[in-house]
This record gives sequence, C-alpha cells and structure tokens, in this order.
Amino acid sequence: MTVDTRARLLHAASGLLADDGVDALTLRAIARRSGVSHGAPLKHFPHRAALLSALAADGFRELRQRTDDALATAPDTAGTGQRLRVGLRAYADFALERPRMFQLMFRQDLLDPEDAELREAAKAAFVPLLTGVRELQATGWQRDADPLLLAGAVWSGVHGMAQLWAWGSLPYATGADSMDQLYDTLCKALHL
Repeated sequence: MTVDTRARLLHAASGLLADDGVDALTLRAIARRSGVSHGAPLKHFPHRAALLSALAADGFRELRQRTDDALATAPDTAGTGQRLRVGLRAYADFALERPRMFQLMFRQDLLDPEDAELREAAKAAFVPLLTGVRELQATGWQRDADPLLLAGAVWSGVHGMAQLWAWGSLPYATGADSMDQLYDTLCKALHL
C-alpha cells in the first residue's frame, strides 16, 4: 500500500460523510468507496477512530483556513470587535455549509482523543478566536475575564447557535427567518 492509498481512503471517507453522514463511516464502506480491499484501511490507520480523526483534522484545518480567509478580507478600518464578528461568522457559516463535517469534528465518541494531528488542528482552529478575544480585551472589553474562559464562552455561544439552527430548533423556537437575525442578536448581547 502506498501513501496514495491513505489519501484515497480519506477522500472516500470525506465523500461518504458528505453524501450519507457520520453513521455511514464504517471501514468497510470507506474501503468499498475507495476501491480497495476491506482490510486496507487498517494498514494505514490502526482503527476506525484514527481514520475518522484524520478526517476531522482535515475539517479543523479547513475551518481555520476559512476563518483566516474571512479575516483577510475584513476592511482595514474594521475594529477589533468587528474582526471578532467576522471570525465568528466564518465559524457559523462553516457549520451551516458543512454540517456533516462539523458534526464529525465534535463527535468525541468517534474520534481518538490521543491523536496528535487532530489535537493540533483543533487547537489551531481555536487560535483566531482566542486572538480576537485577547485583542478586544486590550481595548477594555471584559478586561478582567480569563481570556481562555471568555473565548470558550464566546465559542460555545456561536457553536450552539449554529448547531441549533442546523437542527431546526432555533427557527422553530424563535420564529427567526434566518440565522443572521440570531447571529446579530448574539453579537449585540456580547457587545461586539
């Protein structure tokens, strides 16, 4: 087996995830879709959780890239609060555009918590949020709060909003026509 087979397995898993969701991600289905023997995945990944962790790490890298791209397009005149809003919006947009990947990335029951690649990618995806919080704190916003805890609270707010919107719970409960209404309300509540 070559490195190309590993890449094929991840590509097949990504397609299977996009088409059929997290529950379809069995080693046998991934092997079948990639056109290799049913035992081939275990030659590149010690277990299913390792393969899914590699796929989730790709998702975290994509999320980080989208956040970086969004921040790069923010106007030069954007203040720290506006920049944080741009990053949060990129997160919410990713969640809505890639709901099945988003789900996999946070399914700790399916992933290998010891996977170094996954942990590194997940931490890197958190950096823009933490940076934005620290920059905003330097202007006086929530100055006395622990930046890690504050970033975690902001993250859980936008994550929960995106997840509940994707599940259909927020439109049902609030009558909101778009997530934009809720996103703006969340940012106002956070004084962003």
